[in-house]
Amino acid sequence: MAESPPSLSQEAKKLEKSISRIIGVGLIIAGAVLIILSAVIACISFYGHTLSTHQIPTASLEIVVASLVYMLVEVAVKLGFLGIMIWAGGILLKYGIQSIREEKAGK
Repeated sequence: MAESPPSLSQEAKKLEKSISRIIGVGLIIAGAVLIILSAVIACISFYGHTLSTHQIPTASLEIVVASLVYMLVEVAVKLGFLGIMIWAGGILLKYGIQSIREEKAGK
């Protein structure tokens, strides 16, 4: 006797598992790329940043304070941007790994 073809629900479950795995791997790759890109941007910014005393004007105290505050705000914005990129990369990695674990547990 011939075996009966697999039911539609079994094929749908297999398709769902394969899609879940593809999405999980995609999330892991995207998260890793974001984290690596953040590290590269941080290194480029760190080695490319120059803080020399000739950039700070010495005309008056107000001008000196304003220029230093500008430099600190610029650094804070860069750090905030890198922090958000690393945070987003970590979340993508978390859900990518979780998706693959759930797919393996479902087998």
